[in-house]
Amino acid sequence: MPIVTWDGSLAVGHEMIDQHHEHLVELLNRTYDEFCDRKSRHNLEAVLDELIDYATYHFAQEEVLMGQIDFPATEEHLGEHAFFIRRIDEIQKEFLSGTGAISLEIITFLKDWLVNHISQKDTQLGDYANAHQGKPVIIDLG
Repeated sequence: MPIVTWDGSLAVGHEMIDQHHEHLVELLNRTYDEFCDRKSRHNLEAVLDELIDYATYHFAQEEVLMGQIDFPATEEHLGEHAFFIRRIDEIQKEFLSGTGAISLEIITFLKDWLVNHISQKDTQLGDYANAHQGKPVIIDLG
């Protein structure tokens, strides 16, 4: 059972951003499923790694877009990305070292941060990007 359902309420109206967010929601849901199943620490570790890697990739893509369109709230947005990466890196290090576990509290933090960031900060970015389509915004660092 998903912890977050991807639907129109999370769409920001920018194709690339929405595709990335849909994948992030899918990875979060897989993380939650692995947590609930408690079958394999290895599986949970693998999906958490994938979530971190994809979030890092996604943030880099958004940051390139912000530079291309001269997004006025770039610094604040970058700060939010940096906070999330620091926090999820701490979670992963504690999990891998055995000093911490993935808990419902951590899954809830990930969900709340992602949903709030999308609905507030990324919606602003999507609106601004769509209003400034005169500049090329097709990017793919992958």
